[in-house]
Amino acid sequence: MDRHEYMTTGEFAAAKGVSKDTLFHYDDIGLFCPEKVSENGYRLYSIYQLETFDTIRMLRDLGMPLKEIRDILDNRSPECVMRVFAEREQQIDIQIEKLRSMKQWLSRRREKIASAEKTDFSEVTMQEFPERYYLYGHVTDGSEKSLYRKTSELIAEFKNSGMRSDYDVAYIQYEDNVAKANFTEYDNTILLMDERPLKGKYQTLPGGKYIVAYHVGHWINIGQAYWRLLQYKEENHLKTEKFYIKRCVVDNFIAKKIDDYVNEVAVRIVDE
Repeated sequence: MDRHEYMTTGEFAAAKGVSKDTLFHYDDIGLFCPEKVSENGYRLYSIYQLETFDTIRMLRDLGMPLKEIRDILDNRSPECVMRVFAEREQQIDIQIEKLRSMKQWLSRRREKIASAEKTDFSEVTMQEFPERYYLYGHVTDGSEKSLYRKTSELIAEFKNSGMRSDYDVAYIQYEDNVAKANFTEYDNTILLMDERPLKGKYQTLPGGKYIVAYHVGHWINIGQAYWRLLQYKEENHLKTEKFYIKRCVVDNFIAKKIDDYVNEVAVRIVDE
């Protein structure tokens, strides 16, 4: 045996920048075994096995499980490698899309947090909103428990449909309830989105100028925001839609306590 053609476990591990335990494990599972074992029990790796180890490392970098790598090495052929690589490409494309969506979600969340930090929640203002889209869920009894349950169902529908855009949980409040000061009674919950979904049964919320008021604290006292909004509307002789949108702009992503939550109430201004 030419000593220069073989490397001990320590030498091979050092050459490849891995631990000896990694080589021992690969040997134990039959993935990468030494070419020879000396009379005194030392594992000896051929210098030609360096390339094989590089192949294993490359496949590991692609996210392949060790068992799958072993099967590839045991059944190497152009057809086998082409099939496996094509499958891996598809998986990588899915991961890229998922990461892209996650990055967009993080970017939009940062924008919303930055916007909330700059907003004076004591003021009633007119703001321009783009056309938005929403998934609608009807609630029969209007209880808080039913609203939360329906919201969870909408979120599950949103995720199962493959939609990746960000959303806000919101509620539609109707003019009749506002006129009766029933500000906290809802028969619906919605997931409000800035991007048009590629699929799913979504509805459209018109863009335009909205009167916007905020409430800091538990939403049970949201009536304070409605009163300020209605006063602004009357003082400025504005005509509005017959429904209002309530959404949480500071929630448990930012605030630890419900008393620090901020809810937005908005209604679209319409022409006379």
